[in-house]
Amino acid sequence: MRRLAVSTLGLLLLLLLGGCFASAQGAVPAWPNGSIDLNDGWRMLAGDNLAWAQPGFDDSASPVVALSPANDEAGWRWYRLHTEIPASATPLALLVTGGSGTLEVYLNGQRVPGPDLRSDLLVTYPRTQVVVLPTFGGGAVIALRTHIPPTSMFLADRGSLRVALGTLPAIRDAHRADVAARFNQVASALAIHLVEIFAGVPLLFLFFYQPDHREYLWLSFFLLTDAITTPYYSLATHGFAPFSLNWLIADPGNYLDAFFQIEFTFCFVGQRVTRSWRFYEGLLFAYPACLLIPAWLGWLSRGTFNTGEILVLLPAAFLLPLLLLYWYRRGNSEAGWLILPSLLPLFTLSVLDAGLIGAEFGLPHLAALAKSFSVGPFAVDYFDFADLLFPLAIGVVMFFRFTRVSREQARSAAELQAAREIQQYLIPETLPATPGLTIRSVYQPAREVGGDFFQVLPDPRDGSTLIVVGDVAGKGLKAGMLAALIVGAIRTAFKFTSDPGRILALLNERLQGRGLVTCLAMRIARDGTVELANAGHLPPYINGHELALDGALPLGALPDTRFPAKRLALGEGESMVLVSDGVIEARSASGELFGFERAAALSTESAQSIAHAASTFGQEDDITVLTLQYAPREVLHA
Repeated sequence: MRRLAVSTLGLLLLLLLGGCFASAQGAVPAWPNGSIDLNDGWRMLAGDNLAWAQPGFDDSASPVVALSPANDEAGWRWYRLHTEIPASATPLALLVTGGSGTLEVYLNGQRVPGPDLRSDLLVTYPRTQVVVLPTFGGGAVIALRTHIPPTSMFLADRGSLRVALGTLPAIRDAHRADVAARFNQVASALAIHLVEIFAGVPLLFLFFYQPDHREYLWLSFFLLTDAITTPYYSLATHGFAPFSLNWLIADPGNYLDAFFQIEFTFCFVGQRVTRSWRFYEGLLFAYPACLLIPAWLGWLSRGTFNTGEILVLLPAAFLLPLLLLYWYRRGNSEAGWLILPSLLPLFTLSVLDAGLIGAEFGLPHLAALAKSFSVGPFAVDYFDFADLLFPLAIGVVMFFRFTRVSREQARSAAELQAAREIQQYLIPETLPATPGLTIRSVYQPAREVGGDFFQVLPDPRDGSTLIVVGDVAGKGLKAGMLAALIVGAIRTAFKFTSDPGRILALLNERLQGRGLVTCLAMRIARDGTVELANAGHLPPYINGHELALDGALPLGALPDTRFPAKRLALGEGESMVLVSDGVIEARSASGELFGFERAAALSTESAQSIAHAASTFGQEDDITVLTLQYAPREVLHA
């Protein structure tokens, strides 16, 4: 009987111990998916004291809080949690969500390697961090030492401080899932701004191909600046880059883009930027230069700064389309193409600012303007979408502009080539045979077509030679066409007369109302007699000395002008040099003129040497040089 009682008591004790063991086992938390949230029951302490990490510190007087955005305030905070960490054969870890560079983790008074405190410039929100715990089991105190810089208050969605405990594989899986989810938020922005780079770089090449069209340059600067700076907003607000990069790079880029858009718009329609717009451009640079740093340091609220940003950027967002509409109604059809595209970038940026202001002041309907919309698994911000539409729309416009300009350039090039061929025909490189004279010439136009001209015309009627040298006022195609007209008129007049004064008089009447032309006409007889008439051209050099001539008006200045002739005689072997003012007016990089003294000193040299010296010195105008030597016993063909 006694044995039965002892056995029964032992059985009851075993059942009781088994029940207690089962109760103890049931106290271990069940972890869905291998982890459990630890966001409730934290003791919060304001300030900073490393003693608060110790497990024996009495924190009973501290308020109990849940980790939430309400506790996400600037300054120092400590959070302490008393919990049980079960012994486990699998390594355990914490998944801490918050700002990278804003916290440290302590376990029972010892800092756990991983999260650390960094400079405000390196703080990144939001960021999940894996904190591997040392092997441990039993009661523990987890302490979070946090410091949230005032600068992070400008970040609308910092993400609340959260902590989860679980097995290391589960925590790492959760970390990878968070990174993937955040990447989906920025993938579209990165792709869109990559498109801007692909659009901006070819525009630079278009500018080098058509340098007169600076709209290609300004649009390229706009797209490349936006592509380089704007992605920092998405990267910084989704935890892939420090927020300082958005504040110090992306935000100033908005004002720079506004400046480039203004310059592009005015260049595109062929208008000069007015003083009022220059003043506004100065404001675009002054606002961030004066207020970005004070706002970063917390001297201005985010709402105040963003309100000012809206007020600064909206004038460009609305006034540029209105200006384009005005120019379109004034007859510039291409201006109409830009009206809607020009509204997109700055207006959508202002909408974003309005959404950030709503988030700052707790206005949910206004804050919704800063929210992105979803395209499949990806999120797209409205201003990024506008950044995509803008280059696409402008690309269509610039394609038609480039096509039109290319056609015009091809037509102009064909006309220029025809003019050059005509001029080369009228002013041949090979001079005719001139009995008794050795003549050399150099003709170097400053542009594709020059305004200088000369003619060497042997006269079979009496064996004399008529030489005419002149310079049309101006340069380029118009001057070249007038020079061709004059050469034709000279040859026509030569059929009837070789008298220098008479030829100049005929040319003067032909040029009335068509421009001014300096010209020197000279007839050299077989015996060396020279008859010379001048119409405002540079006097020739004879044997290294300038020939004194009376002043005279250029051709085309006044009708019925007479050009009296001067007579002189050349002896055998004597030389004469005729130059255009492109030689005298050659200018060095320092601004010094080639001048008459250098020309006189070189007047005994060959035509090639004189022209080379002037062009090397710094050619600015057409250069013509003719040298002749009286040699009655020789007949040379040049």
